[in-house]
Amino acid sequence: MTPMSDQKPYLLRAIYQWLVDNDCTPHLIIAYPNKGWVSGVPEHLLQDEQLVLNISPSASPDCQIENDAVYFSTRFSGQPHRVAVAMPAIAALLARENNQGSWFELAPDVAEGPKNSPIKEEKKAAADKSKASHLKIVK
Repeated sequence: MTPMSDQKPYLLRAIYQWLVDNDCTPHLIIAYPNKGWVSGVPEHLLQDEQLVLNISPSASPDCQIENDAVYFSTRFSGQPHRVAVAMPAIAALLARENNQGSWFELAPDVAEGPKNSPIKEEKKAAADKSKASHLKIVK
């Protein structure tokens, strides 16, 4: 028998649509964001063992729930950010208004951080890009 793919991204997509269709504000609950599961969020927000992010269409109009991660653009303190959250760290997707939604079981080693994750690669690429000079030679 072939192994089944993880059901979490499929359930997240359905719950997200259900919450939006019912005029609720979907909030993504992330476990251990400070362990490398999240990119694009200001460091001071990653200090706790849990992070809650609003992924409603008005806050994150380009939210994409892929099989490996959730990707979206948003603003923190008025500054635009491109955020990625690795699937293993997503603990829940709930409505702000009534806490309807779903909690998900986390892997026992999620607190250790990702071993191989698209988020790690994205963080590395962003760090390399930020090291490049923003100065331009003008003649």
